[in-house]
Formats: sequence, C-alpha cells, structure tokens
Amino acid sequence: MQRNIARAYDYLRREHDRVRKQYVKILAQNNRSLERRLFRAKLDSPQHLDEMLLHEDRLSRPQRRRALDLNRDGRRLERIMDALLSL
Repeated sequence: MQRNIARAYDYLRREHDRVRKQYVKILAQNNRSLERRLFRAKLDSPQHLDEMLLHEDRLSRPQRRRALDLNRDGRRLERIMDALLSL
C-alpha cells in the first residue's frame, strides 16, 4: 500500500512540475532568463508571489485565462498531494 501511495505522489509531483513549468512559460513571454528565474524561485516567498502577480497583470486576456486555469490545476494537485501525505 505504501509503495502505491509513494508512486501516486511521485506522479502527482511530476504533473505539478509540468503544470508549473507551463504557467511560468506563459508569464515569461519568451524571456528565457526570466523563465529560469521564476521557475527556480521558492514557492513560499512573498517576493516571488508579488513578482508572479506583476507578470500576470501584463498578460493578454486569453493568456491570463490560460495562466489562471493552470494555476487552478496546480492548486488542485497540491491538495491531492497533501491528502496523500496525510494517509
């Protein structure tokens, strides 16, 4: 049972990283150095969150909608991962 939970958690972690990478790519708008910096930043940092919001404001409406959908998917995956850890 524990091995199955660990495997599910690993899969969800990879999926979360993939979703986050897409989100950061949209925010960076073809700026590779910005993309790298945003992806490597700590998720809990208030400065990082402020910077993400600043870049989100610069997006067009369709890009912002796509970014918010990815953000929602990432938060959903985080909730599932937290539930797996509590088992």
